[in-house]
Amino acid sequence: MKHITVLICGLILSTAAWAHGDDDHGAAPQTAATQASLTSVPSAESASSDFEVLAQMDGEILTVYLNRFADNRPVSDASLEVESGAFKAKLTAVASGIYQAPAAPLAKTGEHALTLTLFAGEQSDLLGTTLNVAAPTLANAPHMHIQTWLWIGGGVAALLLLLVALRRRGGNKL
Repeated sequence: MKHITVLICGLILSTAAWAHGDDDHGAAPQTAATQASLTSVPSAESASSDFEVLAQMDGEILTVYLNRFADNRPVSDASLEVESGAFKAKLTAVASGIYQAPAAPLAKTGEHALTLTLFAGEQSDLLGTTLNVAAPTLANAPHMHIQTWLWIGGGVAALLLLLVALRRRGGNKL
């Protein structure tokens, strides 16, 4: 009886050894579209001979990264404004080459033509781009893979077999 108890405890405790990283064994690979929807944010870019910008929406905040085109150095102390239809905002510097402004109208689904006006020292530029905001999708809900269910089912079956064996051996004295 002690051997069977030790065996049952060993089986129960060894289930922790089955757990490991978030490896996706045997699951269908994600398509490029689903990977993009999980990892990307709405963004737009534009460049001229002097400057390049990357605009990204994070919720209702527009973040613009401003660099010099020639050497990719961040542009600090620039005056930057964005316009899209009736929406207009002056961006505030939050770090070297990074500017932000609240932009709730740009968070709506659709294509937003952006016009960026910038002044940096003696230079100025007018850059146009299009920000495409996709409709929100349901995130992939966490789900258990078929292998997880197989392990659980196998464990339950093994425990039931052990209980049946114990019952037969002990004369129904469980």
